[in-house]
Amino acid sequence: MTANPNQRNLKLLLVDDDLDTRQMVTISLKSAGLEIQAVGTGSEALALLGSQRMDIILLDIMLPDVDGLNLLETIRRFSDTPILMLTAVSHSEIMQQAYILGADDYIVKPFTREKLLDRIYRLANKTTAPVQTLAPAWTRHYWLDVDNHILVHNGTAIDLSEEETLVMQRLMASAFQAVPQHDLYKSSWGDEPASLPTRQERVESAIQGIQLKLEEDPAEPKIVISAAGGYVFTPESS
Repeated sequence: MTANPNQRNLKLLLVDDDLDTRQMVTISLKSAGLEIQAVGTGSEALALLGSQRMDIILLDIMLPDVDGLNLLETIRRFSDTPILMLTAVSHSEIMQQAYILGADDYIVKPFTREKLLDRIYRLANKTTAPVQTLAPAWTRHYWLDVDNHILVHNGTAIDLSEEETLVMQRLMASAFQAVPQHDLYKSSWGDEPASLPTRQERVESAIQGIQLKLEEDPAEPKIVISAAGGYVFTPESS
């Protein structure tokens, strides 16, 4: 993993009440050539944001003076700076609320230095990459957190298995287009050897799991449906 030149001067703010975490993250990010300031309270964070521009904010939920989600909501009233939640709280309901309030990403502690840097660089690329086209309207209603295996649909967090997540990721990448079963298998399990019936069974099992969790009536699916020897993701457009 290598930062591009635009990422070397990134300024980050870490808001975490745990001193060990602040020290560990600060050392890790500075060694990667990033600039970071670390504070332990929400009030310190707001004071700093009022006087300095930050490229990315790393925000904990458990803070001594304010709930991290409330702080997230406050920051979103005046800033669109990317916010990466960095917390030990792993409940899907809390994750869902964080995304609804405006979080851009979410990492559950403990985490590796490589994982943290990867997420930071992803957010940096999103903010520095030129906008080519408007995002499809349906993306306002569906958001897939691949790393945490969560599909957010109209503000509701749906827990997926790893297999379901991989299949859903491929379907969402080709929304409204039929994706053959062999394509779904290869994109989800790679070249892992398996007989043809077994490949079909694995794909179909993942699809059925998605339908059970996503469809209003899994017996009559309308969002993930079979088509042309495969499946198609047909999200609502409004």
